[in-house]
Amino acid sequence: MQSKDYEIIIGLEVHAQLATSSKMFCRCAVDVDAKPNTKVCPICLGLPGVLPQVNDQAIKLGIRAALALGCSVNLESRWARKHYFSPDLPKGYQITQYEYPLAEHGELELPGMNKKVRIRRLHLEEDAGKLIHSTRKTLVDFNRCGVPLAEIVSEPDIRSVEEADAYLKELRLVLRALGVSEAEMERGHFRCEPNISVRPKGEAELGARSEIKNLNSFKAVREGIERAAKDQIEWLEAGKEIVQTTYLWDEKLRELRPMRAKETAADYRYFPEPDLPPLIITEAEIAEIKASLPELPAAKRKRLIGADFSEQDAEVLAAEPRWEEYFAGLLDAGASIKEASTWLLNETRGILAERKETLAEFKVVPDEMAALIGFLREGKLTRPAAKELLTAMADKGKGAAELMEELDLEAVSDEGLLEETARKVIEENPDACERYHKGKTNVIGFLLGRCMAKLRGKADPKAVREMLMRLLSEGK
Repeated sequence: MQSKDYEIIIGLEVHAQLATSSKMFCRCAVDVDAKPNTKVCPICLGLPGVLPQVNDQAIKLGIRAALALGCSVNLESRWARKHYFSPDLPKGYQITQYEYPLAEHGELELPGMNKKVRIRRLHLEEDAGKLIHSTRKTLVDFNRCGVPLAEIVSEPDIRSVEEADAYLKELRLVLRALGVSEAEMERGHFRCEPNISVRPKGEAELGARSEIKNLNSFKAVREGIERAAKDQIEWLEAGKEIVQTTYLWDEKLRELRPMRAKETAADYRYFPEPDLPPLIITEAEIAEIKASLPELPAAKRKRLIGADFSEQDAEVLAAEPRWEEYFAGLLDAGASIKEASTWLLNETRGILAERKETLAEFKVVPDEMAALIGFLREGKLTRPAAKELLTAMADKGKGAAELMEELDLEAVSDEGLLEETARKVIEENPDACERYHKGKTNVIGFLLGRCMAKLRGKADPKAVREMLMRLLSEGK
């Protein structure tokens, strides 16, 4: 939502589930889809007398994310207890980082917007469990309790829904490219909590903010921010005071439901975690992790565009490493950039979208798709036949040459057969031929369609059109 009189101020807090095999402070497996309450132990259930132990892999993944986001990694950070009551938080507190976070002061560039959003901090913590509501009761599943999270907090630099959307999508790409998080929003691996305030344009002071908890889709983030901003503007114009409030987003009603008001750090009664020592990291450990970072999405886009890829193709390939690997395989097998783009990023994506499949499930390997492209280039396949062949290859997992022969898809190039077919179509459609001779030249498309149907789409449409026009000219 935009307003000519008000400026919208947005900061985003993102909770990303780290891609570890075990939990943050115990050795329970991370498997939130397992049978409820089967991936738990006395530590993650917070039973008396237990001691947490930090997951080293989670620390390394947190540092990896921090470095990729340009943050300064603190050589010493500390754990804290954040107290609040929730039925899915058995300890009554969450182990997190407060005054001394893992990393601070980074930034993320928004693609295509010539803007950078500052990142205030990245800290590590554990997740709570999951509440399952019905009309009659609420059940608790503690499998998620203790799963490692990285919380990434932006500065309030975002000024529109579009910028918020771009920030979240780019951050998700970075985390996935790093292998830090699967970041699957629908599974709760990547959750966002926007903080929204509005102020009259020209004012420097920030207004009271509305926070929306645990949004796990880009659509919900966009709609939630728009509604919060709209509500605040209406309240200001009506002369009402805005009270800092935490909301839940109702997807069905598309409205905000108040959860609690005036939540501050004091409400959580933070104090140092007595059961965990400070987290000490050496410069050598940071340097080792930094040296292992892969090419990031922004750099990959720039490289691909510099290699004559379109911006759209570069965006797709930067977003999904598997697609770039497949694309490179096509180029290695002899396809041109244009051919690979057409058949992978257009035709293949269409097939996968229709079937709701991923590229990992696609049965056609790069060499066989390159063979199909080669047959098309050599004139052995028409474009419609090539599309039919690709679909058949995706169905059966067989090679291009084998299926082309099996389905009898090889292009018809016999000029005698083309002439015979064109003459038959002309004889069967005298009215259309008469209109053509009277200047209605667009009927050639109708005659061409009849010819291609008889030839089962296996002839070059250009050659058939030329044959029709020659025979029609002779018949004047």
